[in-house]
Amino acid sequence: CEVRAGAAVWRAPAVISAVPWFALPDLFEPEPPSEIASVCRMAGRMAVSPIVTVNLWFDREVLDRPVLGLPGRVMQWVFDKRLMFGDTASHLSVVSSGAASIVGYSNEALVELATSELRTALPAAREAQVGRSTVVREPRATFSLAPGQPPRPGTETALPGFLLAGDWTDTGLPGTIEGAVASGHLAAAVAIRLAGR
Repeated sequence: CEVRAGAAVWRAPAVISAVPWFALPDLFEPEPPSEIASVCRMAGRMAVSPIVTVNLWFDREVLDRPVLGLPGRVMQWVFDKRLMFGDTASHLSVVSSGAASIVGYSNEALVELATSELRTALPAAREAQVGRSTVVREPRATFSLAPGQPPRPGTETALPGFLLAGDWTDTGLPGTIEGAVASGHLAAAVAIRLAGR
């Protein structure tokens, strides 16, 4: 397999591409080699699914565990950064996956939504004041697993030595960090085999 960057050329028995699905076609100039063109086309057709995270800093402790699920709500997960990382402030990250219906909301509306849902779920949050907030939107956070989507590609491609890694590959897991890690392990195992070790 060969990688080019400007005038530099590197050759290796295997190259692992760990870019997100939507960036795969951009690796090839002017267009993907025929052996991988269909994978690039399918990757280009994969629908996206946004994730919205609202970070809230409260004036007091409002959660007594590092992670809390909020079933049936728009904001589905709460992560207490204080408990996870030893912070002293009460910093909560409130997350909505598959957030297509809210990704276009204003920051103020998202902060209000997250605060309202927390106050409904957590009695300790009802009297607490939000001192600071930030909003993070990732419109292409993950791929969609909705029916009718193109199949997820495997680790090995028809382009000899060109391997794929990422949560969007066919690991048997959803688009999660666990899927990304599993795909990395799969790609590393194939690369080692191709290197003859």
